[in-house]
This record gives sequence, structure tokens and C-alpha cells, in this order.
Amino acid sequence: MKICIPVTEERGMDSEVSEHFGKTPLFAFYDDEINELEIIKIGGRHSGGGLTPAEIAVNSDADILICANIGSKAINLLRTHGVDVLMGARGTVAETLNMLKRGELTGATNPCKGRH
Repeated sequence: MKICIPVTEERGMDSEVSEHFGKTPLFAFYDDEINELEIIKIGGRHSGGGLTPAEIAVNSDADILICANIGSKAINLLRTHGVDVLMGARGTVAETLNMLKRGELTGATNPCKGRH
């Protein structure tokens, strides 16, 4: 399973989760089948790119997106393309993956209102 987590820095498993999905500068992609982590700069619309972070996640073939907060448009786009969305991530990539394993993350039912 390919897991996408928006992050604010490139420090491997110690990378901090981004609090604002729409403005995240990086995505951490974790493949749980081969235990491999890759962090990429996404260059989304907020940083001059042409695609939204949700479009970039869809194009990455991620199976699941785990984030702290996310808006309803992004949720709808991701779900339309078969990407499951979980919220409640906090801390680092490692901590977020542990939260997933323990079943502590929730489905995206209460989207962010964008007032950051």
C-alpha cells in the first residue's frame, strides 16, 4: 500500500506532518510492502506550480492520504480517484504511521474550513 503524508521538512521518518494540506511543500510517500520512504517536493499551486496538492497525490497513485487537516474539495477529488483519506495525523511521519497501525486516525468527515 502506498501512503501519502504531507510534511513540512525532509528528515525521513522524523519529518513533521504539515498542518495545512493545501499549502504543504512536500509529500512523504511510504510503501508498507517494501518498507520504503521517499520525500518529494511537490511544487503545488501555492508555491507557483500548476496542480493542487490533491491532484499531485492522485497522480502519484497513492492508495491512502493521511493528513492533519484537509478541505472538502480535496477530499472529494481524492475519493473520486480512489484515494482513501484519513485525518488526525500529528507529529512525525513515524508517529503518524504508528497511529495508523493502532487505528487512531479517523475518516475525513469534518473537513477544514480554510481559516488558517
